[in-house]
Amino acid sequence: MSPTPPIDGIESTTEQPHASALIKTALLFVLMAPYVGYILWCVFLLSILPNAEDNYREFVSVGQLSSLIVGGMLVILGLLLLKRVAFAKNVPLMSRMFGTAKIGGLLLPGLILSFLVPMRIGGEPPIGLDQVDPPPGQELVAPLVISFDATRGVEMLQRRGLNPIKYIWDFDGDGVPNEETLEPRVSARYETQGIFNLRLVMELSNGGRRITGRRIVIPRAVFSVSPLKPIIDEPVQFSVAHLSPAANPITEVHWDFQSDGEVDEISNATSAVYTYLRTGTFLVSVQMLYQNQSQIKMEREILIHEPEPLPFDVSVKTEPEYLVSPPPFGVLFEVITDEEHDEVKWDLGEGVEMTGDRIGHTFHHKGDYRVLAEIRSLSGAIARIPTVVRVVDTLRIPDLKFEGSHEVRGKKIYAEVPVTIQLTPITNLPLVNFFWESPKATVVESTETNFKATYRRPGSYPITLIGSDPSGSVFRLPLTLEVSPPSSSVSIRMNPEGGVAPLLVRFDASETVIPGEEITGFEWNFGDAATGTRQGGAQVEYLYDTPGTYTVSLKALTTSGKSYPESRTIVIRAPVLDACFQASRTEGKAPLGVKFRNCSTGNPSEITWDFGDGSESDQENPVHVFERPGKYGVTLKMRDNAGGISQESLIITVE
Repeated sequence: MSPTPPIDGIESTTEQPHASALIKTALLFVLMAPYVGYILWCVFLLSILPNAEDNYREFVSVGQLSSLIVGGMLVILGLLLLKRVAFAKNVPLMSRMFGTAKIGGLLLPGLILSFLVPMRIGGEPPIGLDQVDPPPGQELVAPLVISFDATRGVEMLQRRGLNPIKYIWDFDGDGVPNEETLEPRVSARYETQGIFNLRLVMELSNGGRRITGRRIVIPRAVFSVSPLKPIIDEPVQFSVAHLSPAANPITEVHWDFQSDGEVDEISNATSAVYTYLRTGTFLVSVQMLYQNQSQIKMEREILIHEPEPLPFDVSVKTEPEYLVSPPPFGVLFEVITDEEHDEVKWDLGEGVEMTGDRIGHTFHHKGDYRVLAEIRSLSGAIARIPTVVRVVDTLRIPDLKFEGSHEVRGKKIYAEVPVTIQLTPITNLPLVNFFWESPKATVVESTETNFKATYRRPGSYPITLIGSDPSGSVFRLPLTLEVSPPSSSVSIRMNPEGGVAPLLVRFDASETVIPGEEITGFEWNFGDAATGTRQGGAQVEYLYDTPGTYTVSLKALTTSGKSYPESRTIVIRAPVLDACFQASRTEGKAPLGVKFRNCSTGNPSEITWDFGDGSESDQENPVHVFERPGKYGVTLKMRDNAGGISQESLIITVE
């Protein structure tokens, strides 16, 4: 800028604005540095708070206080600046409007952050919902089961004094609940490919609720596997029914269950059942032939697991044992357990539910039915036992005949006790596999094609011949064995027929029949050299103290002076010491009281409990309180009179 020219020889004394501008710039920089730092501080707080793990909680109060103070200062400063601009003299309107805009642009970010920070950082974090199995990142192929866990979200709510009491799950986001649970974990089965919006509603103890969810993308679909977790020695059901459209149905299916490249089953049914005899991973392949002559081949890996231990000793007995038959197929189901329990619930797999320890049901239509028995003990433990029933096409064998020890006449066999039956089915049909069921035989030596069994008591006994071909069709022929009393028979019944020493055995010869003779008494020898022979009645008892194999000899004495001998063998086993125990709970907050239940087998002479915190007990079923947090290894150690030792351990986690 050129200097102002002198007027009347007098020079102007006005200072140049350059120094003033520098001072203003420096002052603006000094004032802006803390303001920018405050903006960065707010952004930092919003980026780390809130979080599900409740980390950085110490920043909440500091952040809220600082944002309120700075926010108030910014409001006061803004009002002062706006007042100065509004009342500035000799300033054009456009300049005042421009100044107001500059003040707003400068202070508005700080004011917005000062408003957001107190609201956001002290709020409730998003509720996490984790996919635990299969793990995230693994390709999802339907049909499959996905396990979800909301434990992290529950723990976050509990830290805020909120306790979820029920979990309502909507697996596909259609607004219709699919399952309600009391635990924050669930497994959902997805049959088809697609995009599913999982929604979880948590009902809280204070009457409130929280909602969370996640998106599930399943890009591919293959054949289904049931049960969800295949178990060794239990039938596994495979199905391609959902891959058979009505316009182009499947006409033939080839299955390879063993990962060996060889076809194990060819069928026109859309389902198949296979039992794996070992654990491990198997690549199962299926080739489907459709009505329009097209073919599709699919492969899928399945993992065969060891069975999870049931919470108590329980099993399901069926009659018949082999659960494959043409329709109609009647089956009796019975729960066997000594555990006191509520009424047993049965899901028969075709929309039919029943209750009772023993039920019967007739399956009238072809298909594979997964029958599930749910047994709830009085203590609240639940055991679920699945059984697969297959109803298939009828296999017809018009030329069936039998070879063996006895003649089959009109589906009946006649014999006299004691009798050993040997039968072999004969047919000209190729690739037919036979086996037998004989549930009430005294001794069964073979149930394959060549049947051999022994019957020692009179009565009527069912025998069933079962045949199957590669297509899955089944032939079932019930036979009846009529066993009449012998003309002369010395009977020895034992109860029990073997066991663990010391064992008290009751012998019974009351079924001895000697036609034309009057029995005066019995002479017993229990196979123990120390005891020798003794006379007695038809029913006697003997205590075996030492393990071993003993030949029990009996002579029936008659009034004519004759004796009729008989003998049997009994095996007395050494007792097996096996330590086992259950805990009422394995984790919780201190002080944590835990009740331990001894479920060991054997005859221990000494029991020692080591609770891992320096305390011990010799009680059968102790109760112990863990006072301090930590992980404690609880060990049950048992010793018998023979010096045998067995022990079992369990980890108790105290929070």
